[in-house]
Amino acid sequence: MSTTARPLAHQDHGVLLGQLALVLAPQARTLPMAVSLLLLALLCWRWLLWRKRAPLPSRSVMGVAALLVLGIAAALIWQDGGGAMRDLAVALLGAFVVLKLLECHSLADATLVTQLSFYLLLTLYLSDQPFWLALYSVAIGAWILRNWLLLHHPEARGRLAIWPLLGRMALIGLPWALVLFVLFPRLEHPLWRLPQSTPTSRTGLSDVMRPGSVGQLVRSPEVALRAEVDGDPLPTSALYWRALVLWQFDGSAWLPVQQRQQFTMPAAPTPPASTPQSGGVDYTVTLEPSQQQWLFTLDRGVAMSSDANARVTADGEYFASVPVDQRIRYRARSTLGPSHEPLSARTQALALSLPPGNPRARELAAGWAASYVDPALRVQAALRLFASAPFGYTLRPPALGTQQVDSFLFETHRGFCEHYASSFVFLMRAAGVPARVVTGYQGGEYNPIGRHYIVRQSDAHAWAEVWLEGRGWVRVDPTSAVAPSRVEQGLDAALGGQESGVWSPDQEAGWLRNVRWAYDGLTYTWQRWILQYDRGQQERLFGERLPGISLAQLLAYGLAALSLLALLPLWLRRRRADPVEVCFAQVCRMLARRGCERGAAEGPQAFAARAAAGLPHAAAAIHAFIATYIGLRYGAMPEARRPQELARLRASARRVSASLRMRHAGDVRTGEIRPS
Repeated sequence: MSTTARPLAHQDHGVLLGQLALVLAPQARTLPMAVSLLLLALLCWRWLLWRKRAPLPSRSVMGVAALLVLGIAAALIWQDGGGAMRDLAVALLGAFVVLKLLECHSLADATLVTQLSFYLLLTLYLSDQPFWLALYSVAIGAWILRNWLLLHHPEARGRLAIWPLLGRMALIGLPWALVLFVLFPRLEHPLWRLPQSTPTSRTGLSDVMRPGSVGQLVRSPEVALRAEVDGDPLPTSALYWRALVLWQFDGSAWLPVQQRQQFTMPAAPTPPASTPQSGGVDYTVTLEPSQQQWLFTLDRGVAMSSDANARVTADGEYFASVPVDQRIRYRARSTLGPSHEPLSARTQALALSLPPGNPRARELAAGWAASYVDPALRVQAALRLFASAPFGYTLRPPALGTQQVDSFLFETHRGFCEHYASSFVFLMRAAGVPARVVTGYQGGEYNPIGRHYIVRQSDAHAWAEVWLEGRGWVRVDPTSAVAPSRVEQGLDAALGGQESGVWSPDQEAGWLRNVRWAYDGLTYTWQRWILQYDRGQQERLFGERLPGISLAQLLAYGLAALSLLALLPLWLRRRRADPVEVCFAQVCRMLARRGCERGAAEGPQAFAARAAAGLPHAAAAIHAFIATYIGLRYGAMPEARRPQELARLRASARRVSASLRMRHAGDVRTGEIRPS
């Protein structure tokens, strides 16, 4: 494509500025605020110059602007410590493209700005890939292609249907893209890793639970995971998404015990064949990036697919081999109910250990132990305590004293789920009942359009498990005693709408909720079938839909189908072609082989006269053909006569061909081959 040094029109500068602004606009989602403001200032500077038709800045001014950009970038690197190198690299590229636009004088400069705009468009996918961004980038990319064509061929404006042309090009390439996408899925891990920015999406769940840790997390409406449960939807009270088991209490915080985290490989889920009596539930989890290693299972997980590359502990905790820094998807199976596992002496000692302190709570628990021989009755006694006044459920609990359990049970009486789980496990251990703390999420919003659960950070929760003879580890949620609606209906119902800053789907109008469900369903479908389509997804898809066919066979069939499909446009073009023009083109090719080629702007009559003069032996046939062609092409002929005249045109073309062949055969017999 030619890039001659012709000057650009005022309109060309405006088009370049507009397309660059549209390319840079989505970058504001991920770039630091200072960088976004810098890019906005540069774009506004260029817009003012364009609007006032002012001359472009001098080289000295451009040099100062470039040094300013580099200085701001260096300051941000120094302030951040080099943790956002990817974002700063994108910002520098965008800034220097805008600076290039400030010195754009010729077509070659405009071509470079257009090409760099495509690179900037690709950088939008370095952070995340929502489905709306794909639609946006395709639309902007098509517009840039259209502008590029008009930059190099201004005469095409008004003479060429550009959008239909681009549409046909896209339709030709779409089948190839679909087949190649299906047959060659994305890699499970990238070939290289770019320097990552500071994580913007974390579960917030920590391996340390202290008063206030969960209460701060539930203020976030961010999605933590999505889950599809096989079969009918489960009640909210059954949706306990288990993450970590905490054993050790130091008086203020609960922590895991490293000795319990001895990893083994989990079992793989079998085909869903659980009966209602077995209590087995099969489901699929799509986990958002958390920068942590633990995975989530519904209640007590018993199997997990190899997609997650997970390991399992003796306490049923599932851990990925590396921190989850990108969205992952895995299948799992869980059992709902007690574990029925035995209790070893070492585990019993760990589940009854307590630090010194909190004498009033110890005295209360000792009274339960003396009054109730059955440990289950001691559990009920603690739940009755929490269900009675003046205990309350709140996100703004009062500050606790140095003896935190005593302070909560006998003074403040108000707290969040971590307060109740912590004090309950303390009371159970002091009463001689083995107990432990479990953290994760509880509940989730069911999306009837996408048929999946949306579990948010606001669903973060902490509960307890006690070991009872003959039943094993049994889940006990002390929050259900003080605020039953928290488990049955969600956080907003438990707080009664009195605590601000907590987002809830119940606050939305019905139509708005339906719109959000539809959008979330599109997002989930995009993530499932496009972003997470890897080799494992491919094997499952082909195994279910095309059993018995290997990947090599599918690849061969797909390439064969594409090869045949590539010939389809030629066949359609041939069928749509005007038979009159096809016949005329054939005769022109015959004459060109004899040395008489038609000029680009030469009319049929002038061409026939020149061809007849150069080939006198075929002059009569040429003139007869051209006369018939002109009558069909330009004459006002009744439609009923057109088939007869078309047959006559083809017969004339055959006579031209015969005349040329006869002359050529005569030249061969006499040994005189004349140059054509």
